Amino acid sequence: MRLGLAGKLLLTVLLAATATGGILILGGGAFLFAEGEKALWQQVHAGVQDLANLLTDDLLLQDRLAVREKLKAARKRYASFAYAYVLGPEGEVVAHTFPQGVPQALLALRGEQAFRLEGKVVYQAEAPVFGGQVGVVRLGLYQTPLWQEVGKVVRTGFFGLLWALGLGVGLGYLLLVRALEPLNQMAEGAARLGRGERVRFPEPPNELGTLGRALNRMGEEVEGRQRELQLLNRVLAQSHALRVEELADRVLSLLVQELAFVCGDLWVDGRVVHRRGCQTTCPLGGVEGLAEEALSQGQVVCRGQGLAVPVPPRGALVLWGSPPEDVGLLTALSGPLSTALENARLYGLLEEKERQRAELLRAWLKGQEEERGRIARELHDEVGQALTGLILGLEDLPGERALALKELARHTLAEVRRLALDLRPSVLDHLGLEAALRRYVREFAERTGLEVDFSFHLPRSLSPELETVVYRVVQEALTNVARHSGSSRAAVGVLEVDGEVRIFVEDEGRGFDPKAVGLGHQGLVGMRERVELVGGRLLLESAPGEGTRVQVRLPLEVAA
Repeated sequence: MRLGLAGKLLLTVLLAATATGGILILGGGAFLFAEGEKALWQQVHAGVQDLANLLTDDLLLQDRLAVREKLKAARKRYASFAYAYVLGPEGEVVAHTFPQGVPQALLALRGEQAFRLEGKVVYQAEAPVFGGQVGVVRLGLYQTPLWQEVGKVVRTGFFGLLWALGLGVGLGYLLLVRALEPLNQMAEGAARLGRGERVRFPEPPNELGTLGRALNRMGEEVEGRQRELQLLNRVLAQSHALRVEELADRVLSLLVQELAFVCGDLWVDGRVVHRRGCQTTCPLGGVEGLAEEALSQGQVVCRGQGLAVPVPPRGALVLWGSPPEDVGLLTALSGPLSTALENARLYGLLEEKERQRAELLRAWLKGQEEERGRIARELHDEVGQALTGLILGLEDLPGERALALKELARHTLAEVRRLALDLRPSVLDHLGLEAALRRYVREFAERTGLEVDFSFHLPRSLSPELETVVYRVVQEALTNVARHSGSSRAAVGVLEVDGEVRIFVEDEGRGFDPKAVGLGHQGLVGMRERVELVGGRLLLESAPGEGTRVQVRLPLEVAA
């Protein structure tokens, strides 16, 4: 259940008061216990001294019956009485209050002691009788009554705290609900305002009234801005045309209709594009001067009934009619229309740029693979040999530090070899695609703990370019399995079907929605570009909770 603001405030105060009261009560209980313990020690010291003085004559007369009777009387005198006994000059027990004799372990505890007896804490003190010449008296008092008294005080304090908290919560809740009612209404109104509804906020005669008036002003501004945004969105929806003439007609027709203009033109690159509906009756005539002025100043310019909106860097939108008081909407059109014009200009260059991009990407990937191979060889030959020499040099050095350095060097060498394999496996160049993939899959399974089922069925060799594509696709797809799928198993297949090289990598993991994610995520964009450069296709099949399957189809025309 979600708490409102009043509930949260009350809960905060309640927790703070409870914590403070609890700490005070527990602290008071601890203080009372400490003071009670001091009083108990004083009582046991005074009691044993009184008992020693009381028994002096009887012990001198060796009247053991009187001694026992007085010890029994001491039990009634102290509510926390545990025991009392008298030892003679030779340490023999003269009298005691135990039903079956004084325990031997107790006789060894001399002087002032605090210990457990039959599960209860006992405070013991002793006093000599007649200077110790006729014996020693020992008295023990239980701690239990002290705890009982402290417990009563603490319980009383807690009950009082709970009663005070309950009363405070009730009164506080009533006051908070009444004080925060306008604020709750404002919160509900803000939510309705966010949904696009018209709202009037309360204006109580206090500090919240200032907030209510400010919210009402904001609501009026939001309503006006909302109308402008709706029109702006409609204009932006019409600005997706890639031809300048179509773009001008769509945008100008909408602005003339919605803002009560009479006519409009688009001036771009020194030429005028008319709105089709007013090409023969346009009252604007020459618009170059007004358009150039708006473009040079970078702001909306009004001259009589003419209005020009700059569309940098190529043109301006010129409208005729009654200009609106607020030109903020028209100013906001400048950026999107500029983008739309630029899109139209770039559209004609797109295919050529795409062809050039593909050539550059192919050259870049080729250079990347060559550079990876060079770096991999240097890592394997130079860095690997240096680390191997370092390990051999550390073999004869004694000490734990040398062993730690040697282990670090071995780990670094393994990482360097793995990095070289990821960059460009030498086995791909020397033994071919199948051997390289089997080795990578094996080491991937060892490194990640995934169980990988690998199958390879290609009856012919592939060109080095196509082999590189197949290897990188498998490498990236398995990396995605380890990073994103959460699966413990994966399957990899490379085979020839219907004149195509087909690659599939699938897992039993959590999956995802391809429409929501797209091929530009989870490392798929690199695979797609590599595949498309050799004329292939990448297919992705996945759904939440149903695993993922990446399938690639490559034409065999690029095979050697």
